[in-house]
Amino acid sequence: MQYLKGSIFDRDAMQTKVTSNRITGKERFLGHLLGPGFVFVYYSVVMGLRELYYMDIMRINEVYANNYTYLAMTIFTTLTGIATGFFINHMTERTVCRAGRFRPYVLMGTWIMAVAGFFMFWSPFGTGTLPHLIWLYVFNFLYNCVGIPLWNLKDQMVSVTSRNLLERNNVSTLRSAATNMVAGVVVSLGIVGALYPAVLQKDLSGKSWLITIGACGILAVIFSFVEYFWTRERITEDNQKVLMDTDGEAAIHVPLLQQLKNALTNKYYLLSLLITFGMLFYSNLQGGNSRVNMITYILGGNEQNGLQMIYLMAAMQPMAFGVVVVPILAKKFGARKIVRISSVITVIGVAIALINPYNFGVAVAGGLVFSCGIFAVTNMYMVFGQQANDVIEYKYGYRPEGTLALGIITTLITALMSPLQAIYETGLSMNGYVAGAMTQNDAVNTWILFAYYGSYAIFAIIMFVVCIFFDAEKKMPEIHAELRRRAKKAAEDRGEVYIAPEDLERMEMEKAAKELEASRIAQLKEKCAKKGLDFEAEEAKYQAKLAKKTGKK
Repeated sequence: MQYLKGSIFDRDAMQTKVTSNRITGKERFLGHLLGPGFVFVYYSVVMGLRELYYMDIMRINEVYANNYTYLAMTIFTTLTGIATGFFINHMTERTVCRAGRFRPYVLMGTWIMAVAGFFMFWSPFGTGTLPHLIWLYVFNFLYNCVGIPLWNLKDQMVSVTSRNLLERNNVSTLRSAATNMVAGVVVSLGIVGALYPAVLQKDLSGKSWLITIGACGILAVIFSFVEYFWTRERITEDNQKVLMDTDGEAAIHVPLLQQLKNALTNKYYLLSLLITFGMLFYSNLQGGNSRVNMITYILGGNEQNGLQMIYLMAAMQPMAFGVVVVPILAKKFGARKIVRISSVITVIGVAIALINPYNFGVAVAGGLVFSCGIFAVTNMYMVFGQQANDVIEYKYGYRPEGTLALGIITTLITALMSPLQAIYETGLSMNGYVAGAMTQNDAVNTWILFAYYGSYAIFAIIMFVVCIFFDAEKKMPEIHAELRRRAKKAAEDRGEVYIAPEDLERMEMEKAAKELEASRIAQLKEKCAKKGLDFEAEEAKYQAKLAKKTGKK
């Protein structure tokens, strides 16, 4: 069975607007920065406000008289979503569609997240009743176990966006920039730094919370189309042609047990799984609100003194510079070396902050240091997974993204890590957290410090260890040369003339340059005709200026 074949995603109207074989500036901005940036805004808002809403406004553990109500719901919805994870990867493995194997599902996942996320906050039933709890379970399941897994295929989509290693690394970093700049400014400064202490924290009715979630959900749906239409799965397109040549069907036909063996016996794939473990541990331990709680209860931040906003602007600004600097450094020195150095900087910054975590100046100083390193640590981890996928393709002839084996492995990891998904909130409750209080006891404060700073330090150490053994980067030129050779042979077998991606890029740039020059000449002729100027003389002046400019360069 093949999924999406003949569906609406096979129609001309639903095809990518990207026609270039190279990743253009327009594709980078619209498809990999603006579109995913605003979708991530919605995800971040839901992730950040859900815990605050459930703990401080709904007070879910109190109204149901059980400290583990939120944790139990999280674990239940995660474990019951295992079958969903298997089925999603079964679908992507068997998907044959002009739009790609991942882009349609990312779009659908965003829609589901937008609807289910809103109903996680709004319910027609009274708080504390059984129907209300069932309602929460259903929409938490739809959001976490259907919407999020489909949306998370965006990482696989990036992995197949280009054969060019530098282009792909650049896109990976750019999408991380979207999460740090677009989402960071809107969510951290706008929602968490300003709106939460000024409005949401005081609104026990929850109305302003619903307006915030609803508005961000609408934006997510709108910009999901921007991301969809301005991205392209170039590797998927090439591989589907190769698969059609080998077995007449553009789908993967490697037996499941062989897929599992190929992945679990590969050093680089196992190291990428260790990174996945580390990332899940980092994000779950830190939760959505450890930074807010750290500033509020450890540093004494509130609406009046504005410390939430001051800390975010003073301590976290290097992350914004990282968006520009890290890709340049990674291109020059390699992602592996940059991540290794950044891991050390992160740990040093955490150590500085913990010298006196209750002192605002020390906290800002430590934050300035660890935010210089944490951007690369938390936003370049995808590069290692992409290189592991390249190695699998090189050795075994197929891409592992979206295969059932990858789905099983990912789902098992999720199941193993599911008890950690509400660990931050559970830790608060177990240590005596009091919702709405101005201060918390020492046990709660210690837990907040460990969750906020410890998550950064632990993940940085994991990334440093991985970088010691992950040496696939130096093998990429050889691997990509072999993959190009296979693509060339497949094209020749089809009776086509193979043109390497870098040659296509050169030809496209030459064509664009010729079109631009023709347009310039036409405009100059029109100008000369209107003003009665001599075209040959004006053209000679232009060429002289151009020669002078070129000579200076």
